[in-house]
Amino acid sequence: MPNNRVINFNEPYISGDEEKYIKDVFERNSFYGNGYYTQECQKIIKDRVGAKNVLLTDSCTSALEMAALLLRDWDYEQEVILPSYTFTSTAAAFAKVGFKIIFAEINPHTMMLDIDDVTKKLTNRTTAIIIVHYGGFGASAELFKELCDGKSIYLIEDAAQAYGSKENDRHLGTIGDLGCFSFHETKNLHAGLSGALVINNEKFNQRAMHILERGTNRQEVLKGLEDKYSWVEIGGSFYPTELQAAFLFPQLKSFEKNLIKREEIFLGYYEAFLNQNFKNLHFHKVKADSKINYHAFWLIFASIEECNFVRTSLLDNNINAYIGYVPLHSSKVGIKMGYSKEDLKLTQEYSERLLRLPLHHNMIKEDSLMISQMIIKLLIEYRL
Repeated sequence: MPNNRVINFNEPYISGDEEKYIKDVFERNSFYGNGYYTQECQKIIKDRVGAKNVLLTDSCTSALEMAALLLRDWDYEQEVILPSYTFTSTAAAFAKVGFKIIFAEINPHTMMLDIDDVTKKLTNRTTAIIIVHYGGFGASAELFKELCDGKSIYLIEDAAQAYGSKENDRHLGTIGDLGCFSFHETKNLHAGLSGALVINNEKFNQRAMHILERGTNRQEVLKGLEDKYSWVEIGGSFYPTELQAAFLFPQLKSFEKNLIKREEIFLGYYEAFLNQNFKNLHFHKVKADSKINYHAFWLIFASIEECNFVRTSLLDNNINAYIGYVPLHSSKVGIKMGYSKEDLKLTQEYSERLLRLPLHHNMIKEDSLMISQMIIKLLIEYRL
C-alpha cells in the first residue's frame, strides 16, 4: 500500500521549553558564552555520563579540533589511525594541524574500526587511535583502550552520535583519554549546533581550558591566579554563545523522555527485521552488555543494486532514507593524501550497501513498522 505522507529522514527534536530559557538569557543580559547556561549544561553532561571534566563547545568539530591541538607535538611527525567511514571532521580536525591520517578498515558487521587492521598499522609515529561510535552503538572502546595503554598511545572517542550510550555500564565518550559529543540538530539532542569535549585524562585539563579560551590564560586571570593576560597555547574560538547553551539546557534535561520515544521507533524496525530470515541482509544487533541511545537504524543489503532499488522505491513512496558516509579515503581529499578506492575494500563495498532509515520524534512506532513491511515486500519483489 503506497504511503502518501512525507516521512523525512530527520526532523529536529524540540522539548518545548527552549524559548523560555532563551528569553532568560535576555533577562540575564549576558550572551557571548561561557556563562550561566554553559555551566549548567556542563554540569548536566558530567552527571549524565560520569565525567570529571566537560567543556561545552560550539560543535563536535570544535571538540575534535581541541583534541587534535592537545595531542599535537610540533617537533615531531605524528600519525593518527581512524576509520574512513566517518564524517569529514574526524579526519580534518587532525589533518589541519599536521597529523598524518592513517585510515584503517572497518568490521563490516558494525561499520566501525577493525582492531586487527588497526594493530597492523601502528608505528612509532602513532600518537592516537580515533574510534567512531556509529549510530549510537559502541566501537569496542574498552578493547581499544587496552591496546592503546599497552602501546602508550592515546585513545580518542568520536562519540558524536553516542551521547547517553554505554558499553559494559561505562558511558561512551568517557573511556578514552578524550571524548567528543555532538549536539547538532541531526542528533538526538541539540542546540541547532553545539558539542562537548569530555576530558578523561587529567593531564589535559589546564591546557584544554587555555585552548578553549583562544589560547590565553584568561581563566587564571579572572580567578586571580595570574596578574597578566597572555598567549599561552595555540587555541581558537570554540565555545558556544549563551543562546545556544540555553537552547540545549532543556534538551539535556529531557533526555529520558527523548530516549523513550526514540526506543519505540527503533524497536519498530528492529523487531520487524529480527523476525525475518533474509540471507545477506544485516543490521546491528543490540548486545546485552550495552545500552544504546537509539540514534539510528540501518540495513546492509546484499548488493549495491539492491540497496539502490530499496532506497529509490522508498523515495517514490515519500520515505526519505539515505546512505551513510561516503568513505573519506576515496574522496577528493583522500585521493590527494595518496589513497584510492582499492585501499580499503571492505569500507568501500559495505558503505555502498548501507541504508539508514528515518528516525525522529515526529514519527511513531507504526511508521517504522510500516516502512519495515514495505522494505520486506520490496526485497521479496527484488529477489524473485
